[in-house]
Amino acid sequence: MRKSGVRTVKFVVAILAMVAAGQAGCASSVSNPADDQGRDAADAGGDVTDAADNTPDSYADTIDADGDTPDSIDDAFDAVQDTFSFPDAPVATEGRIEMLIYNVAGMPMEIAELNGTNPIVNMPIIAPMLNQYRTVLVQEDFWYHADLDAGTTHPFKSDPMWETPDWDRFGDGLNTFADMPFTPVTRVGWETCNGYLDSGSDCMTTKGFTWARHQLARDVYIDVYDLHLDAGGDAADIQARQAQARQLADFIVAASEGSAVIIGGDTNLRQSRVDDMAILDELLAATGLQDSCRYLSCGDERIDRIMFRSSAALQITPLAWSVPTEFVDADGTPLSDHEPVFVQFAWQTLQQD
Repeated sequence: MRKSGVRTVKFVVAILAMVAAGQAGCASSVSNPADDQGRDAADAGGDVTDAADNTPDSYADTIDADGDTPDSIDDAFDAVQDTFSFPDAPVATEGRIEMLIYNVAGMPMEIAELNGTNPIVNMPIIAPMLNQYRTVLVQEDFWYHADLDAGTTHPFKSDPMWETPDWDRFGDGLNTFADMPFTPVTRVGWETCNGYLDSGSDCMTTKGFTWARHQLARDVYIDVYDLHLDAGGDAADIQARQAQARQLADFIVAASEGSAVIIGGDTNLRQSRVDDMAILDELLAATGLQDSCRYLSCGDERIDRIMFRSSAALQITPLAWSVPTEFVDADGTPLSDHEPVFVQFAWQTLQQD
């Protein structure tokens, strides 16, 4: 049997095993800055974690140590804060946030070659390119995170859901690289997904979103979310995305009440699909978010989106939206099946009555 045939057989067998295991669910996990602050905060923050391999023992749909549902997100954040403190930072009342989002197509080669990508070669090329961007949110960082970690110089980085992925534990593929401190992230898996062997095979992974609080200056913070919604265009895919968007909105309303927010990631919400635009509009209305491309009339609305909202204390204003062109190899071939999206924001603190 040719090598490609062996890979295909392994791929199918692995998926069937995952179907039997029923890997869909919700997880809370912890990710930490490079200086190791909060590295032991997992259990305090609501994670059920094996200290030996940082692997969540279950996908229980709870997010804090008391077993409460998202009504008690503030308790979860307070628990993390008990073991994590932001470092001293300069006093400032205004500044810039420069954010890149990028689906890096980090699937194992058995899948990647079916999609025409080569992450073994491409991930070490991508990594140093990320260093010119102050905050980076990646998606599909499943199999080759070590290459991204080795090639990036950001002082604060998230830990992946699993240090060593495997066919029955892809993780969520969501990670953050930043030049500003952030709390250990909370990882939440979607309660609904669609497809193992079809419809984008979204249930193979623990897709979902992450949430962390980033420090802009002394006593100035913003909540940052990284997400990846289900792919596919059939009715069940759209229903899954709708459920996921509503789950995310409920979380934001509870966790980020009164806070400025930036959300970036692969939404799989296409402008060409009426139902997808209804989902996006519902999400924006429920959370008070705005889409940065629409705000700036960028003329190139994509499924990779950066959304934002201000608060009573912090004004967030998009200044520029672009698609960086450098993420190609020496032959000009894109390094992923997605292009990155970059948005520069201005922030300014506001006096409160």
